[in-house]
Amino acid sequence: MFEIMFGGERDPQQAVDEHRWFVHELRETTHWVPDLTVLRSTRARIAIGIGEQSSGQLCDRASRALAAALGVEPTLFPGDHTGFIDDPEQFATRLRAVLKA
Repeated sequence: MFEIMFGGERDPQQAVDEHRWFVHELRETTHWVPDLTVLRSTRARIAIGIGEQSSGQLCDRASRALAAALGVEPTLFPGDHTGFIDDPEQFATRLRAVLKA
């Protein structure tokens, strides 16, 4: 099924990871609703991070919706929604800059 959806053969670990995602995490991730009242009431600064290359993806749309609901501008990070895995050094550099601001 995964090969049909995403094309190409999967290595065994990738197939196991994707299976876990679709069976155990996708539903909870897409049905979770943050408590906007609590988030709006915090004195802590909230930064909503978005991967520069994830435009239009589910994670991008969800992050932009949350940022809009909280009245904050999203913060762009290098890569897509797994930029912290794909290029951790570049991600860390951007994160440090965001935290210092």
